[in-house]
Amino acid sequence: MYEVLDETDKNLVAIRVHQGTRNGYEELYSLLAAKTEQHGRIHVYEEVPGWTFSIFLTHLHGLIPDLQYGSHFNIGRYAAVGDSTWAKLLFDWWRAIRPIWPVAPDKMRYFEIKERERALDWLREAL
Repeated sequence: MYEVLDETDKNLVAIRVHQGTRNGYEELYSLLAAKTEQHGRIHVYEEVPGWTFSIFLTHLHGLIPDLQYGSHFNIGRYAAVGDSTWAKLLFDWWRAIRPIWPVAPDKMRYFEIKERERALDWLREAL
C-alpha cells in the first residue's frame, strides 16, 4: 500500500501511497504510532501520484483503522503531494472532517507533484 521514502528521518515520516488496504493502513498506523512514541509530535509527507477513481475508492479502507488507531499518534504537519483530482478530493474531504476526526493534523496542506521540495521544506520548518 505504501513505501517509506528516503526523506524519513527522526520525526518526519515520508511515504508514497498507492492502493489502500485495511492491512496496509494498520501497518502504516503502527509506524506512525511508533514514531510518535519515539519523538512526540510527528510530521507526515504523503506522496500520492497517479491516483485514479478506483485507487481513491480503495482508501475508504482507512476509515475503520482511523477510528481504531487515530488516537495513538500525533501529527503536527501533514503535506499531501499529488497530481490528480482524486488525490485532491480525498485531501479536501479529510480537511473538512478534520475537526471531528481522530486522525487530525494540526496543519495540513496540499501540494502539486512539481512542488515536492516545497512540501518537504514546509514540513522541515516545523522540525
